[in-house]
This record gives sequence, structure tokens and C-alpha cells, in this order.
Amino acid sequence: MQQQQLGKYKFEQFLGGGMSHVYKARDTLINRIVVVKILTDSGMHDEDTKKRFLREAQTAGAISHENIIRVYDFGEHEGRPYMVMEYLQGNDLRASIQKAQLPGVLEKLRVLVQLARGMKHIHGLGIIHRDLKPDNVFMSDTGEVKLMDFGIAKTKDLSITRTGYTLGTPYYMAPEQVMSKDVGDRADIYAYGILMFELFTGVKPFRAENVHEVFFKILNEPLDATPLVEASVPTHVVDLIKQCTEKDQTKRPENFGIVIQELEAVLKTMETGDVETITQLTKPRTEIPRIAWIGGAAALGLIILLLIFNLMPRGENKDDAKKQGQAVAVIELPPTLKTSTGEMLLVKEGDFLFGEANEKRAQKAFYIDKFEVTNEIYKKFAMERGWPLPVGFPDDDASKKLPVVNVSFDDAREFATWAGKRIPYAVEWEKAARGSQGRTYPWGYEHLPELAVVEDNPRLKGIKGPKPVGSFQSADSIYGALDLAGNVFEWVDERTKPSLPAVKMFSTLMKPPPSENDLWMQIRGGSFFRPLLPNVSVQMASVPAAYKTSDIGFRCVTDPGTKPK
Repeated sequence: MQQQQLGKYKFEQFLGGGMSHVYKARDTLINRIVVVKILTDSGMHDEDTKKRFLREAQTAGAISHENIIRVYDFGEHEGRPYMVMEYLQGNDLRASIQKAQLPGVLEKLRVLVQLARGMKHIHGLGIIHRDLKPDNVFMSDTGEVKLMDFGIAKTKDLSITRTGYTLGTPYYMAPEQVMSKDVGDRADIYAYGILMFELFTGVKPFRAENVHEVFFKILNEPLDATPLVEASVPTHVVDLIKQCTEKDQTKRPENFGIVIQELEAVLKTMETGDVETITQLTKPRTEIPRIAWIGGAAALGLIILLLIFNLMPRGENKDDAKKQGQAVAVIELPPTLKTSTGEMLLVKEGDFLFGEANEKRAQKAFYIDKFEVTNEIYKKFAMERGWPLPVGFPDDDASKKLPVVNVSFDDAREFATWAGKRIPYAVEWEKAARGSQGRTYPWGYEHLPELAVVEDNPRLKGIKGPKPVGSFQSADSIYGALDLAGNVFEWVDERTKPSLPAVKMFSTLMKPPPSENDLWMQIRGGSFFRPLLPNVSVQMASVPAAYKTSDIGFRCVTDPGTKPK
């Protein structure tokens, strides 16, 4: 815990955070448990984050409703904004969906009615939430539903928008929000419809590889209600979800009062327990065959493909090459390499998006280790090469599959040379993490700490060290590499110029202290010691190449045609 008390609020437990830190605390004057949220140094230096924090406090602090989280207090401590909110026990709706904590239609309807009441209240105050999603809906252990996070809310008097940036979480954004047009109440109704779909089915209405594809589908693809029907969602609710997610906002329900009325009518019928009535309620409607529509769509798709084909620049084909006496050969690289130091995965040749600016880069094919180098493999290298083991090396069976740490860049490079491999360049590491479409996290575009070995993973509370490599199999990159987010930072073969604050900080950590003229290298990917970094596949840090610590390790790459050990 970084702080013990803020005014009358005595901190009892650090709950997590990134740009702001969140604490469970006690109001010592009235002996009430509360939550205190205070901006960190990073948050203070990010103007957009600071504005959102202040906006959330001002907006939520003016609202009083049973289905909206209460803000009790707001102020500044040593120039740093903080807010004090009610303390609730439970979890957000995202976690409830993932853990299937609402198994029945009745439970889901009761949640939706409460949420709609909260939304109706803020709309009555002239507030548009603009970021409604399961993560911003809290469910207490007593069944209360609370709407949270008014950081990008818009009122009639004020809105916060970063130039060139569309606010909102992509999957839940209405078409008009995607197009950066005037956003009104019905944008929240659209997001509510997407949330309803996800609550009943456990999945989003569509899958996409990148934000651009998400936006294309929001603007062009109608919602497929098949998963809702298969989940036996009441027909009237299916119809309501379709209406809420209409592309044309004028076709959506005019307000949340209408939504509540529809849901309460279904809920009342379901609560009667009349089997015959309930069966009729969930019976799918007979719909007009879609063959003609599918045919039209297929024809349109064919036309688009032909247009793309005709517009593509032509290279020499095989016949042309043969006429000119050129040999034509297509070399198919194997998708994996089996080496004595671990499995390697192919990252195919092609363009990808690099860095925060999503700069288009061309990259040749290479192979990357599926896992970070483990203690077991590193010990084998050290014994064969006569290289010293890291300080505090855990030489026991339980630690064999942990990533090796306390290694310098030189240690990592020496291992790579012994293994017939090399340390990845920044562009290689980032392509392996992001894929060709610019993912912000190895698994996709959503900030999901529960998929990584990081400090704010709710399943790893109190984590004190790395986990065995590959502990989260579902968090692999598009190429299959694991632990590219969290567990331990990884050395990257990219020389950097350190900032003066970095030199000053490491001067307190290293003896002799490093200078800016020493060799400084990149590390990537985050670690167990920190919360999941936003946009973790792009973030990097500059570190002295000689630095060794308990949360920096490495993995290797190799080029096609080479023969690793």
C-alpha cells in the first residue's frame, strides 16, 4: 500500500489501478467503509486522463439513484484529485458473464431492468453515458445493480473529446458514435442492446480482428439473432434487442422508459411460473426465408471481390516468368520448429502496424519462441557454457518451468548465441505480439488483466513472482506465442537513448550507477509486478543493458533456414 491515510479516510486495502489508484478505506468520522480513488503521477501528467477523472467525479457526484454508484466526496490532496465512492462487495457484469453467475433468464431480466432504470435516470438529467458496457456495470452480492464510470459522459453543458479520437469502447459504439456524429440518448440504447445480447449469449454479436473491422461491422452488418434464439431468449426480448441495435437511430426505442416497460412485461409473465405461457413466450417466430437476401449478399460479395481483383497491381504470373526463362518456386515454411531449447512458431512475412502511430512496416518471416526461456533450459546452457547462474537462481523441480530472471541483456544474448538463435528486434517482438492488424494486446483489443500474469489479475491476488510459462493458454497471440503480456518483461535487441529521469532512477538501483552513454536497451511486455499496461503490445521501457532484476527475462527468435540447437 503506497499511502496510509488521506484526510479523514484511513486506507485499509489497495484494490488496484493504473492511472489512478483505488483503495478500500474507512471514513474515520462516521465509521463508514468507502472506496477512495486518487490519481497517480502518471495520471496527473496525462491531461486527458485528468480531465476524465474530474469529469467522472463532477458528473457522478451530482447523481443520486439506487442503480448508480454514489460519490460521497471529491477534492484534492497535495494537488492531486481524489474521489470517495460507496463500497460494494461483488463484481462487475463482465465477470458475472464469464463466470456464468446469472444462469437463468429471470436473473438476467432483473439485472437489465435495474440497469435500464439507472440509464433512464441519467438521461432525465441530460447525461449521456457514452461508454455503457459490462465492465461499467457493478453487481453487488445482494443483487443490486450499479452503473459506474462517467469518465466520458456528456451533458448538455460539457463534453470531453480528444481531437481525432472517438470515445467509447468499440464493440458497444453506435454507428453515429463511430462516425463521430452528434451522439444522443439513443447511442446509449444501442450499447444497451449489445450488452443485452452478450448477457444472454455469453458472446459479442460479432468477432473481429481489429478496430477497423469492428467499425465496419457496426456500420454495415445486421445483428444475427440466431444465438439469442438458440439460448431460448423470450421472443419479445429478442425483438427488443434487434430494435435497440438498429443502424438507424430513429428506429431504436425513443427512451429507456419504453425499454423498461417491455422488459417488465416479459419479467412479469416469466415470474408467474405458467409453463404454457412461458413456452409460448420463448417460441421462435416464423420468419420469412432468407434465401433471396443471402443470394443478393453473395452476389454483392462476388462483385466486390472482382473489383478488388481488377484493382490489384499485377505482378508477373508463372506463365510470364516461364516465358522469360525464370524459375518459379513457392517455398512453404513449416508453422513450427522443434528445437532442444523449446518450440518456435512461424511469424509470416508481410506488412503490419508498428508503434503508437500504427506505422505500416514490412517484415520478413521469422520464428519466435513460444515461451519465455525457462530456468530449466537456462541451467542447461549455464552448465554447458560455464556461464554463471543468476543471483538467487531457484534450483528446484517446482521452479523448472518458471521464466529465468535476474539476467542482463548480455546474459540473454550469450544464451541465444549458444542456442543458435538471437534476441528479437523491436519490430519482430511487436509483430509477434500484435499480428498484422495492430492488436493492442496479444489476445485482441480488450483490456483483460484476467488473461495475464499481472498484478491486477483478480485471480492472482497477492502475486509475488512469475508463474510457469504458458499458464494462460487462452491469451496467446495470433501466432500462438504465450506470455507476451505479463509474467516477466523481455529483453529486446533495440538500443535506446534514456531520459534523464530514467538515468537518475537507475542510479539509485545500480552500482556503479549507469550513465546515458552506457548501453541501454528496450524491454517489452509487462510483468507480474505491475498492472496490465494499456496497449501493452506497443509499450516499451528503456533499461541499462547491465541491469538485472526479478521481473526481466527473455525469449529468442531465429531466421528461416537456420538450424538452432
